[in-house]
Amino acid sequence: MKEQETSEADGTSSSVTAEHGIDNQESKEDDSELAHSPLDVKENIKHKFLVEMPDDFFQFWSFCQSICQQNTLELFKASLGLQLVGPFELLDQTQKKSKPKEKSDNLLTQWRFYYDPPEFQTVMVGDLSKGYHIGYFRDAPNEMPAFVGSNTESEGCVLTPLSDNLFSAVSQLLSVTVKKVDPFKKSQLTSLKKQLEDWANKNGILIEPQNQILKKRKKLMVAKTFYECGIVVPVDKKTKVGYREIPETSANIKKICKKIVESQNLSEQNKNSDSLQELVTYVQYANDESDYGMGLELGLDLLAFGGEVFHPTILHLLGVAYELLERKEFSVILKAHLNNRRRLATAKTGN
Repeated sequence: MKEQETSEADGTSSSVTAEHGIDNQESKEDDSELAHSPLDVKENIKHKFLVEMPDDFFQFWSFCQSICQQNTLELFKASLGLQLVGPFELLDQTQKKSKPKEKSDNLLTQWRFYYDPPEFQTVMVGDLSKGYHIGYFRDAPNEMPAFVGSNTESEGCVLTPLSDNLFSAVSQLLSVTVKKVDPFKKSQLTSLKKQLEDWANKNGILIEPQNQILKKRKKLMVAKTFYECGIVVPVDKKTKVGYREIPETSANIKKICKKIVESQNLSEQNKNSDSLQELVTYVQYANDESDYGMGLELGLDLLAFGGEVFHPTILHLLGVAYELLERKEFSVILKAHLNNRRRLATAKTGN
């Protein structure tokens, strides 16, 4: 990992290395260009990232540009230690008409942290020593995001819903941060928070408390998963077809996974994998009876637990689930991720 300069004010990285996603050096001549870009900026982003961005994404960019046009991506760097990344970088490059420096096959994994499921798309990064990042979570690639959430890679897989739009999410972060800083910085943060909320109110964007988002999410979830933010799949109200529970507790699934990961040799690993293979068989029965949610849940649990040993099973379970649920774009993202799965946090992390 390249050494990074650290900001004295907030302890976050003052520059982001190429390894994390932004290459400050000129692209090599043999790097492949980005795939053909549609002229419409919204279609361009959808073409590159396989999902459509919500209105609040573009509105948030407009707000940021209204305050800082020259270095918009780092507007929140000094105040919150956050940098706009991913689709925001493409938006910035498009408006500046600058030559993109990322290969087309890198965009899907550019800011994909170790535990991120295909459903999660990073749009902001914070303290990279911990792998803190914020993004959109969507249940299906052809739907708008269900919520804006955050994850800290060094702390594990849990995805925490913050809000249903970026304005509300950043407003919450400003509210928390303003309580911890000195009077001078408090004044700056309060002013920025007012600017953000005034702009949101003027444009009809709701600033909702986090607990409202959590309540909404819990009503929709059919299963919690190790990510704790849940999954949503179509379930027939009368027949209940669409989801059935995994016939094992979450605690026991974690124990099974732990034994597999900690196996001393292949023979022991195969023996410890018997219980997991039994669950995979149950998923096949569930798929035959149109209960596609079970495979989605188990596949995401394995991804959330971590470990290369699970990658073939994850590809099988989620590949089938995404196919049956008509969420094929997530399969493309998943394959790209598992082919280049790495920890972006600079600190060492465990499962």
